[in-house]
Formats: sequence, C-alpha cells, structure tokens
Amino acid sequence: MRLATVLLIASVGCAGAAGRGPQTPEAIVRAQSEPRALIDAATKASLEPEAFYAVLRTKQVVYVGERHDQPVDHGVQYAILRELHRSESSLAIGMEMFQIPFQQPLNEWSAGRIDETVLRRETEYDQRWGFDFSLLRPVLEYARSSGLEVVALNAPREVAYAVAQGGLDSLDPELAATLPELDLDDATHRAMFDTEFDVGEHGAEETVDQFYQAQVVWDETMGARVAETLSRPDGPAKMIVFAGRVHVKRGLGIPERAGKRGAKPYVVVLPVTRAELKEELKRPPEERSADFFWVVEP
Repeated sequence: MRLATVLLIASVGCAGAAGRGPQTPEAIVRAQSEPRALIDAATKASLEPEAFYAVLRTKQVVYVGERHDQPVDHGVQYAILRELHRSESSLAIGMEMFQIPFQQPLNEWSAGRIDETVLRRETEYDQRWGFDFSLLRPVLEYARSSGLEVVALNAPREVAYAVAQGGLDSLDPELAATLPELDLDDATHRAMFDTEFDVGEHGAEETVDQFYQAQVVWDETMGARVAETLSRPDGPAKMIVFAGRVHVKRGLGIPERAGKRGAKPYVVVLPVTRAELKEELKRPPEERSADFFWVVEP
C-alpha cells in the first residue's frame, strides 16, 4: 500500500474518532439536547419534543430519574432544565445529591457568592455523595448563571444510616423528631422496593425491613421538602427534581409522597436505553416506570 494511501486512511480514521462526539463525562452531559426518541408510556406512541414539553409545562413538578454514574442521564436532566426554564422563570431545582442541613451553601452558590471549591467543601459533597461532581457541574453552573434556587432534598446521612442499621425504633429521640410523617404501609411501594433491593449486597434478609424503613425516610423527606418549597410564600411556581430512579419510578417514591402534601400535578421522565424501553413496554401501562421515556442511544 502506498504511503499516501496509508496517511489518507489514518487521517479519515482520526476524523471519525473525533467525530464520535465528546468523551469526558461533563462534555457528554453538556452535549445532550434532542432525544433519540420520546415515548408516551401510557400509549406507547412516539412524541415530538414540542408535544413532550407542552405536557411538562402543565405540571407543577417534573421528576427526571437517573443512574447516578451515567453522564447521558444527567445530560437529559440538563436538557429538560434548560427547555423548561425558557418558558418558566420561577423554577427551582430539587436535588437528591445534597442533604437538607447544607442548604445555605447552595443559596450562596446560586447567589454567586462562593465558588465550586467552597460549595463542595461546605456541602460535604465528596464525603456525603461522592459521585463525579463534573456530572452535576452543568446543572449547577446553569442555576448559578440564571439565579435559580437549588434545593437540597435529601435526609441527613446519619439519620438514614441509623434507620438502615437498627430500624426506626433505634433512633435517638432527637433524630426521630426531625422526620416527617412516614407511610410504611404502601403495599405497592413495598413490592417495588422488594423487587429492586439486593439482599446479597446489603446484608441478611432479616434486615430488609430496616432498609425499607430507610428508603421511606429518604422518600418522605424528599417529598416533604418538595412540597414545603412549593408552598412557601416566596416559593417557585414549578420544580424540576433530579433523583435516583428508584425514588421516582411509577411515582411511588418522592412524587406520590410530595403529591399527598400538595405538590401536584407531576410527571415522571426516565432516560432509557432501547433495551430498557422494550422491557418497559412489555409491562401493563400501570406498571411502567415513568410517564415518558427519553431514549438515550441510537
């Protein structure tokens, strides 16, 4: 093969690699805009983005689930945030990734008074959450540049961990007093939890009830926080909430618990692969994990 031909092939190969798009996690988040497909879970019908966003604009709360370590999921959240904000300036961002005692640093961040290093230190992000911060950076920088409130939703780690280890009855009275009202008798939610919970990963089977109690503590705390934010006299007109999939699937975690406190109507969106979508659409409509599926691969 002639040298010129080899060089041509090499240059085309390099261009193809460069053309595959951004490679860093943060760049993948920033690049997400249009879905590969949008599916209405109730009807299985494909939607155009305009119709999808028209529905989202009618809801007080938009929940977008995520796999915490997947850039494409965070990219979907970032894309939906920007589009919703175009038509609703009174918008707050609720985030599972931050715990309620650390709200003040988030306020300082949105006001432009602290930098990222201080935000991470003052929220104890790396110790309490620990997933790649760059996946959140686009959303947080957007909030800061737009002056949007970022709301810490999560229960303090100490509370949830104590419940998981010893159950609600083991809680120090002072910690127990910080909890919202807990509904531990939702059979549908418990059945979903039992399906999702990996006993082998988390411990002996006899501790499953304690882990379920911790799950309810998380969901009720975040639901109460969403409702409190929207009901404040100076609260936002709408919230977009970012949380792990299990907290929003089928509306059974945060959405329903916020809804019973007045935070409704709501909608749940999940980023999915085509394989996941295929499995979702095999289920009866009432058992599908979201109201809309955003397909994140070709």
